[in-house]
Amino acid sequence: MAEPLLTYIVPVYNTAAYLPRCLQSIIDQPVAADDCEILVVDDGSTDGSRDVVERFARDYPQVRLLSQPNAGVSAARNLALDNASGRYVAFVDSDDYLEDGAAAVMLDRVVDDDLDVLVFNFSRMMPDGTDCKDTSRDNYASSTVTTGVDYLQQHVMSPYVWRYLVRRTLIEDNRLRFNTSFIACEDGDFIARFMLQAARVAHHNVKGYCYVKRSDSAMHNPDADHVKRRIFSQVDAAASIDGTLRQYEAQTGKTAPASVAGLRNVYLFFSMTKALTSGCVDEVLRRIRQAGLYPFPCIGPEANYYGKKWALIHRVMMHPGLWKALSGIYCKIKK
Repeated sequence: MAEPLLTYIVPVYNTAAYLPRCLQSIIDQPVAADDCEILVVDDGSTDGSRDVVERFARDYPQVRLLSQPNAGVSAARNLALDNASGRYVAFVDSDDYLEDGAAAVMLDRVVDDDLDVLVFNFSRMMPDGTDCKDTSRDNYASSTVTTGVDYLQQHVMSPYVWRYLVRRTLIEDNRLRFNTSFIACEDGDFIARFMLQAARVAHHNVKGYCYVKRSDSAMHNPDADHVKRRIFSQVDAAASIDGTLRQYEAQTGKTAPASVAGLRNVYLFFSMTKALTSGCVDEVLRRIRQAGLYPFPCIGPEANYYGKKWALIHRVMMHPGLWKALSGIYCKIKK
């Protein structure tokens, strides 16, 4: 079988209610079945998601089911990467879906310009299909072809891997995989590594993806232990990005793009805010200090957070005793 042009990677865990819309949106793209493979990884679902995928696989030859015991989204994506054969790779979360017709537009662009990476726009949607008011606030106009480093010098580094169409050899030649120890922010860590290596990158203003805001997603799991693990993952992802920045600067002798450092700082900033509301400031501070990242710089325009509010919060955050005291007050009020 000839190499397909595109591999879609869809990790699935208990999203049976959303999965048919997701898979149908991929199948309905104007891309020939021979040019596309859809690798769906069942990450130990217990809600009938596997049955949904098997039904699609029977009807559509481009759909292929892979399975693993529950190990998380990073392990699921890595399993798919190990089995992918497309020239380009795209990632789709199983509760999201694709805009009609966008894939053909994006494939034309990556082929015509021989791109390593194409970054594209998206819409934030509610589960019922209505637009969110905050949709696509960080979209850009289409850009000329540049290196990944130059692109990151000019734009914010979007931390969502589903916003990128990536040449598979860029991933394989650099031996890139998602860090399976992270349960949050694994995307940003992975993106930083391939963008700093990409030779030909462009942005396209086509809206190719619909991100569904769900209040019942894993990101909103209120369990205290899960929340703490997510906070620690944010810190660990920030530390990993910092290591990537240091490696880049050591190898090239150049300063890494501010937008990558900005994402590192965003992860630290929000790990600290979540620590305040979760009552675990000491533990999170200890972890950030162990990574050599405290104090960290104020997040700036590269992270798309503007105004005096953020600078003020950051200033207070840099006083551990005061931040811990505020956490105590917050937790008492919350009770």
